[in-house]
Amino acid sequence: MNLLVLFSTALLPFPTAVVSDALQEHNNADQRVAVAFYALIGALLCAAWLAFYHYLAKNPDLLKDQAKGGFFPVERFRALAGVVLYVLAGLVGYLAAPLIGLAIFVLLPVFYAITSAGLYQSPVTRRITHSPPPRP
Repeated sequence: MNLLVLFSTALLPFPTAVVSDALQEHNNADQRVAVAFYALIGALLCAAWLAFYHYLAKNPDLLKDQAKGGFFPVERFRALAGVVLYVLAGLVGYLAAPLIGLAIFVLLPVFYAITSAGLYQSPVTRRITHSPPPRP
């Protein structure tokens, strides 16, 4: 699973260069295809993380320290959200406007940054993990 995550991460520079070239050429058709291609690789990366967290959840003996009960459902939710958002960005970028797809790409790291810390205390996360609210 780790190699799958690393492999999909290693693919990112190529579609990034394709998007950059397409934007510099000002060819709308190329931009649409480039955004869709980048979205495909981004969705593949998120799917690799989804598989990674699913595998770790099913094999807790691989973990040095036990993760909290709600850790894996939340991380799988974040990875699945990434897959959905990348697919949405690709479709919007290809069918409507490449710049809107690029805007979604810019917002995705913001989403991951916001949800990386403190997500375990939010009401949405508690619904996913079925855990009680934290005590004050």
